[in-house]
Amino acid sequence: MKVKLTLITISIIFIAINIMSAQSLTKFSGLTYFDYFYNFTNNVSDKDKSHGFQFRRVFFTVDFDISNKLSARFRIEPDEKSLSTQNRFFLSLKDLYAQYKIENVNLFVGLMPTPQIEVEEKYWGYRSVEKIQSDLRGMVASRDVGIALRGKSIDNNFSYWILFGNNSSHGAETDKYKRLYLQLLNQFNQSFAASLDLNFANGSQNKNYFYSRLGFYFSENELSGGITFVGGLKQKSSSLNTDIKESGISLFGNYSLQPYLRTLVRFDYYDPDMQKTKNGELTFIGGLDYKLEKNFSIIPNLIFNYYENRELKDDLTGRITFYYQF
Repeated sequence: MKVKLTLITISIIFIAINIMSAQSLTKFSGLTYFDYFYNFTNNVSDKDKSHGFQFRRVFFTVDFDISNKLSARFRIEPDEKSLSTQNRFFLSLKDLYAQYKIENVNLFVGLMPTPQIEVEEKYWGYRSVEKIQSDLRGMVASRDVGIALRGKSIDNNFSYWILFGNNSSHGAETDKYKRLYLQLLNQFNQSFAASLDLNFANGSQNKNYFYSRLGFYFSENELSGGITFVGGLKQKSSSLNTDIKESGISLFGNYSLQPYLRTLVRFDYYDPDMQKTKNGELTFIGGLDYKLEKNFSIIPNLIFNYYENRELKDDLTGRITFYYQF
């Protein structure tokens, strides 16, 4: 039944695409992260010494410029986490939103990116290797369904992004609780920028969630990077019905050694519960980006995760990542 429903949905979408493309400027694009990985050690016994090939991301995107003010985006991706009984990928909807421009303000409606992802990913530069820490640790979702406003000052140095969403990520709404996102970004000059992110999600029985992030970023010539500080408060979420405070710091950068060769490095520290001792995790990410073509890179990389709780086994994974887009 799910397969039939998926095929019907895709058929309807592509019929709509054909109709809209006849009336608008349409752009098709795609993106893939493909790895060979080897887990030298892993805290999860089933993953220890495991290796193989995997798709970590596959996007197919259609962008419509319907008019000078109105545009839309449709994006799908295979979902490796939701396999069928035949161990095959299911397609999932990643983006489906309309964008309307009103002078220096853009109105977004639908399933869209959340504010906390874009800026840090831009300066980190290697989502193809790993998500930013807030996304990786599940502090924020990369998508939500709702309505958003994005605007800039006249000189383009200051911008804001407000989103009111379901707090359901890619899924349908299942309850009355919502999430409010806010991002403020200031571009001091061509090299330096800073951002402040805040969001609040209400929940049943006052189990609310508060999130904040402060980021400082640098980009000049062949060097790009930054440092971010994140914090979260989960009210009444522990087994004792008490609050849980989580925090993290991420320091990252990448540097061009040659026109075709770039090095990347990142250090993360994450504490899922600040009231507990020996609970944190330290993550190191390093790699080299060999750019064979403008849109095709081979990125050997290494990810090491150290647990302060020495009863846990550290994680060490080596990968060869193939990044390509069209």
